[in-house]
Amino acid sequence: MFSASLRAFDAVVRAGSIRKASEAMGVAPSSVSRHIAILEREVGTLLFERRAGGVELTHAGALMAEYTRSVLLEYDTLRTDLDDIRGIQRRLLKVALVESVASFGPIRAIASFRERFDAVTFNLRLMPAPRVVDAVREGQCDIGLAFCAAPDPDILVLASVSEPIVLAVRADHPLAAAPQVTLGEIAGLPLALPDFDFGVRQILDRTAGAAGLRLTPVLSSNVFETLRDFVRCGAGAAVLPLRAVGHPHTSAELTAVPLAEAVFRDATIDVIVLRKRRLPRVVKAFVETLAAEISAGG
Repeated sequence: MFSASLRAFDAVVRAGSIRKASEAMGVAPSSVSRHIAILEREVGTLLFERRAGGVELTHAGALMAEYTRSVLLEYDTLRTDLDDIRGIQRRLLKVALVESVASFGPIRAIASFRERFDAVTFNLRLMPAPRVVDAVREGQCDIGLAFCAAPDPDILVLASVSEPIVLAVRADHPLAAAPQVTLGEIAGLPLALPDFDFGVRQILDRTAGAAGLRLTPVLSSNVFETLRDFVRCGAGAAVLPLRAVGHPHTSAELTAVPLAEAVFRDATIDVIVLRKRRLPRVVKAFVETLAAEISAGG
């Protein structure tokens, strides 16, 4: 019951239905239902209310879901540490990260780390900063690379690397040589901005609102390359994290102009994990390598 039933229960919680959970697990729906029945018999109460479109957690089910996630994380950590003791370091590390840092450290960190731990494999998933935090909180990944992670009792920040928010312009733009610009100075520019669910956009909108400014973009997108293309073709400027503007040798036509407001200068990339989780030694070792490579990549 310990592993199989709890994993089946967790899969149903995440999927919202027994059918979808069975598809994700690659087993028959009857097998998932049987594991749920075992758990409900063990705890002596219903964990789900069956609905036409799926299932919904009962109050007892919600308590069980929190317990299950914690137990499975600890169990996976224990198995990893036991493998480590036996000299077997086979492990899949799941990393959720924001797009701006994807090309500035993680791949080098993986290459360097596998020179020492060649049995470790990786899964990288790009997502907006708020979703990175959610993925860590829900146990969907081992490590998160978030943008300006807000204080959260469930989240532990292991390292922070400077990642200012800047104005990206073409090298021939009138502002390209400016030492810095204010929000008031860019409010009238044709702007390309990240979508509302990106941390950069949320910080930008909050700061503009506090200053009594309204920034209405010509273009918004969830793909930074699209925003860079907007700038490259001369359509306007974009507000991006510094690393998203690109290295000088790969994006010579783009210039990063600092934004004057302190909130933009103080932005960071944060390496985060679930606070209540005991990290396996192999995860701790990779976090150190990752933070070092991201800092070097700036």
